Amino acid sequence: MPIPLPDLDDRSYAELTADARALIPSLAPAWTNHNPSDPGITLVELLAWLTEMLLFQVNQVPPASTVNFLKLINGPDWAMPSGVSLDEAIRQTMLDSRARYRAVTADDFEWLALNTWPQTTQAGQLPGGGKLARVHCVPRRNLSATDPAVRAAEAPAHVSLVVLPSPASPPATDGGAALNTALWAFFDERRTLTTRHHVVAPGYVPVEISANLALREGAPPQQALADAHLALTSFYDPLAGGPGQTGWPFGRAVYASEASAVLERVPLVDYVEDVLVTAPGAADRVLTDDSGQAVAVMLDADELVQLQATQLAGYDESGQRYAQS
Repeated sequence: MPIPLPDLDDRSYAELTADARALIPSLAPAWTNHNPSDPGITLVELLAWLTEMLLFQVNQVPPASTVNFLKLINGPDWAMPSGVSLDEAIRQTMLDSRARYRAVTADDFEWLALNTWPQTTQAGQLPGGGKLARVHCVPRRNLSATDPAVRAAEAPAHVSLVVLPSPASPPATDGGAALNTALWAFFDERRTLTTRHHVVAPGYVPVEISANLALREGAPPQQALADAHLALTSFYDPLAGGPGQTGWPFGRAVYASEASAVLERVPLVDYVEDVLVTAPGAADRVLTDDSGQAVAVMLDADELVQLQATQLAGYDESGQRYAQS
């Protein structure tokens, strides 16, 4: 709905003539005949009619002024497109002015990377069009630093964008450096003046999961173990895993309780015991309970899960143990 324009002067012909008659006694006391037959009243009415027309024109914005307003919004190089009506030019200008360009919030960085970046010339010059599968913005962190302490510390005025290239794109021979550099330049024109931005690839934390599975009666052991392994790999997949099946969330910890719930949903599995999650080579990431049992593997804000191995064992109704092949 368009915003109604205010009237600069909304007095009518009747109001103008009434105002003029009210001034006659103070300005011309000798003028006592205020009837329409008086020539002076006729002159007042004529001037009121002309004034009403002028006020009507004051409230109108001529097309030339509208075009100048559009040029102020679009920039000095803008020109009225040929074959386009003035109303359509106004509509397109308003749509363009509402489009996201500046990267101010974390949501702005993510939206621009997924929606605007693929349409740019810089993206088209990269292998596969520089397409991105997922992005995650981490404010107040410098994740491009080589020093782990600096990476983990809070960094005011810094913002890091973690990008995961599309699997359909050709593998990058430079480890994604060209993509990250091009994205950095893309956001350099859109960031706020005091923001220092960084574009990085996600980190991966190797995780192993072990569990004992009680199989349903008559369940093929190897098929049940294979289904359980597939359920885990699908749940922790960077592109299609996670609770919403939109990819494992960046920085979300790997909990033994969640792995247990995933395994118990496998049709050939009756119940699950002794679920254990570990992080080979990253013991400091493992969270334990009061008994020392590992219950979770913690991830940083830019990290995803790399399910390195599953050590699953199945037990049938007779207690026979079957190892994962």
